Amino acid sequence: MFKISIDKNLFEDILLKKDKILKKDASKYWKKELIEPIIKDDKISYTIKQVDKLILTNGLGEDKPSIAIECKRVDYSAKSNQFIFDLGKIYEQKNIEIEDDYKDTLIEQLLKEKAILEESINKDALTKTYNIKKMQEDLSKFQEQENSYLLNAVLINIDKFKNINDTFGYEYADKVLEYLGTKLLNYATILNGEVYRYDSKEFLILCFCKKEFLLENLKSLQAEIKFQRVFHPNRPIDVTVSMGVSFFDNCIDKNRFIQKAKEGVLLAKNNGRDRIEFIR
Repeated sequence: MFKISIDKNLFEDILLKKDKILKKDASKYWKKELIEPIIKDDKISYTIKQVDKLILTNGLGEDKPSIAIECKRVDYSAKSNQFIFDLGKIYEQKNIEIEDDYKDTLIEQLLKEKAILEESINKDALTKTYNIKKMQEDLSKFQEQENSYLLNAVLINIDKFKNINDTFGYEYADKVLEYLGTKLLNYATILNGEVYRYDSKEFLILCFCKKEFLLENLKSLQAEIKFQRVFHPNRPIDVTVSMGVSFFDNCIDKNRFIQKAKEGVLLAKNNGRDRIEFIR
């Protein structure tokens, strides 16, 4: 573990997590401390030592402010002749007096980080759509809204997805999911709704709009998905979807609401795929 003295501005930026990089000129001291020779087959090569934690200080005297911070990685830039420390979480802070405006900034930063973390927990990493847990939470809220009579569920199932997996491999099957996720996110904005990854090959849109407007845009969505194919080196991947649509004002409860959308998908599959079926 190394102790490094830095100036006040950089110290505050690192404390507030505005800056997560620390650069030090590669002096003889730092080269000696951080570069480790490796001898293999009578040849010498060099590697950078692993540093897990740093102590960063600012000021003079025993009571100077300091923080103990995680060091994720150390790299060397030959261009600038500097060591670059990639900083992580703060383990400990000492002798730090936070002024009111400084405190407000820190709280604001922490709230932003909390919101980002919550957003990542609620999202599918591959498609950037919300996950089924978030869908269930949202649906419970949506059914209580005054405009719930405008709430629609659109279940989108990728046709012959197993064939895409088997023919093109998992990597390109994931590209199909990413492509479709992006397309659905765009249309969800138009439809005043949200998109959720419902299962391995299905997405769900919950949206608030009139039925005629919904039908018009779903037809456009269906045509765009079919027209814009996913690139593969051997041949483009054709993608079509089967959609089932239900309306909350025609349902007893939220479970029946989703079940009707599932029935619509099944009907679309049985009727030849690449179709939209409305269940009233």
